[in-house]
Amino acid sequence: MNNGLNRPASVGHEKAWASLAERGYALTSDRSIELPENFCHDFRDRYFNSGMLRHDEGDMPADRQRARDVIRYQWHGGNLHLSRHESITITDRAGIPGKREHARVELLADARAVDLLHAFLQLVPPDRRQPDGTFGVNLFRTFTNVVTKPHHDDEEFIIIYVIDRKGDGANTHLYFPEDVAKDGRVTGQAVLEQQLNPGDIIIFEDARFKHDASPLTNPPGGTAMRDALVCTVDKKTTYLTP
Repeated sequence: MNNGLNRPASVGHEKAWASLAERGYALTSDRSIELPENFCHDFRDRYFNSGMLRHDEGDMPADRQRARDVIRYQWHGGNLHLSRHESITITDRAGIPGKREHARVELLADARAVDLLHAFLQLVPPDRRQPDGTFGVNLFRTFTNVVTKPHHDDEEFIIIYVIDRKGDGANTHLYFPEDVAKDGRVTGQAVLEQQLNPGDIIIFEDARFKHDASPLTNPPGGTAMRDALVCTVDKKTTYLTP
């Protein structure tokens, strides 16, 4: 287990807490939560490559590449302890039945990644934090469709951090659940439509919104691609006994 660290919240964190309380979502950036300059570029070079990412049969969208880690966290007052969770299995998620195992990255072995984990978990307002929980970190590289349809991940909070993007599109949408039909058709206006650029972060309450992203569009003479972290502050029932 990593030693517990008590890192004071940044102004960016406090602004995110206020926005979450008011609207259920918050837009921020890696610099606003005091990650180092060029953090996303360094993270991309280390993790978003053929040695880390792979496409697994049956995953959707069909050309998506991915890797994953799951972190066990424990809050003791203001101290945050992180440790490796034994399982990264995904079960009955995103309309794909059964259990899935994806490539695992060992984020706790990298001090820079540990800084990221602390900064992300601090985005959860203090009064909404579980004392003991799991945090799913998904590394996604997409080329065409980002997701298949508006959906819930059935977790507490979702954090999306765009690492890199070539081309246009990939606009993130949040919808009230009643404005999305069972077949995924959108029947109302989006609460939020936001194109996230490299370094941009959004956090939102999963139960309050369904979310998706529009398809990528190719740049002139090139091929579109988006690298992003999609993280879940998990419900207790996802990995831990209630």
